[in-house]
Amino acid sequence: MRRLALIIAISATAIVPAVAAARYVGTWSRDRLNCHATADVQRQTVFTVDQSALSFPNLGCEHAIFRKTAIGWVVRASQCYGADPSLDEPFSRTIHIKIDGATVRLSWRGFDSGPLVRC
Repeated sequence: MRRLALIIAISATAIVPAVAAARYVGTWSRDRLNCHATADVQRQTVFTVDQSALSFPNLGCEHAIFRKTAIGWVVRASQCYGADPSLDEPFSRTIHIKIDGATVRLSWRGFDSGPLVRC
């Protein structure tokens, strides 16, 4: 019985290729110390990029569609909520992601995160 379970497990990993997460997926901050700070500090300093959603200081988007470009990714984020009182919620936003070595940079009109390191 053990042998059968082992054969099934090996077959499953051989048949289903591993899906690697895109390089932008993860938790990022300007300073790695913020990654282990209190929840309140993390809410103000940590950027989280998921396969389908985004959570940044003062901005959260429930849906995100990523498109690869020559210099990074363009994200069409929707169902966004944030601290800008001039925007009706939910709103949409186009976000640019650029990776440079071990850092990532997130930007949109009027905002640039600067280089962020992975938590």
